[in-house]
Amino acid sequence: MIDWYILMAGVILLSGIGSIIEKRTLFKEHAMEFSAVFSILIFLFSLPLIPYLNLTFSSSFWLPLYLLSIILSVAFLFVAKASRHMELSSSSPLFAFGPVITAGLAWLFLKESLTSVQLGGIGLIFLGSYLLEMKPKKSFIQELGTPFKTIIKSKYIHFMLFAIFLYAVSATITRFFLNTSNPLHIEPITLLFIINMFVAFNLFVLISIFHDGYSGIMHGIHSAGGWIALMALVLLANRLLLSYVMAIPSAKIALVIAFRRTSLIISTFFGGKLFHDKHLSQKTFAAMVMVLGAIILVI
Repeated sequence: MIDWYILMAGVILLSGIGSIIEKRTLFKEHAMEFSAVFSILIFLFSLPLIPYLNLTFSSSFWLPLYLLSIILSVAFLFVAKASRHMELSSSSPLFAFGPVITAGLAWLFLKESLTSVQLGGIGLIFLGSYLLEMKPKKSFIQELGTPFKTIIKSKYIHFMLFAIFLYAVSATITRFFLNTSNPLHIEPITLLFIINMFVAFNLFVLISIFHDGYSGIMHGIHSAGGWIALMALVLLANRLLLSYVMAIPSAKIALVIAFRRTSLIISTFFGGKLFHDKHLSQKTFAAMVMVLGAIILVI
């Protein structure tokens, strides 16, 4: 079996590329249209996996799997809404909060304690998020409160943090389904296909209720279908690799999430360069601080 950290290298690269393509697409697309078209295309691209599915798992898993798909659907939509209105170099680093939320949930519900080193990692993540929102001004004293004001007032930062919370919850649930030490586990390809199918259904329902339904989907395909299809292929490969990583018992879920976040440096720097984001050097440094904190938190 391939070591999980080798597979993670592919996950990291594909995650960074996917974030850049997503931002490129959202310049033209409404977040709801983008999310619906993407989810439908990634499901269609998943159809060749059907011969490899193993549906012999417990029938009691179907309802939890659908609930998991609802969590992922809402999270993806909120990320799209936030990404559309934020610079990529500002939105991507916020994903470093994933391990913080995971650690917080473990402390709250599993009574797991946090060491001083782990608290230091959390401190680095918050420091990085502070540096991320600091804007250069003549008066350093005047600037000290700006990041707090931005984080408190920006609804798009709130959208992103809410989505990250949902992703942290979903990662824990996914780990349960995939862990091969669990005799009732689901095979990675099977889980991926089922989730892609459910998410496509969920977002089709959402766009039909809250937006313009079929016409919105066709508009999304005509205006940015090529880019969305490319992103769907990239993230399908990403999710396949990630599913296999999470199925390996030796791959600790918190460590997988933390290492996955190193893709933030790729999307922050290269995406920021491509889209001419402001204060890119500062944001890249902030992203590096946050990723370092995320890794320290879980080692």
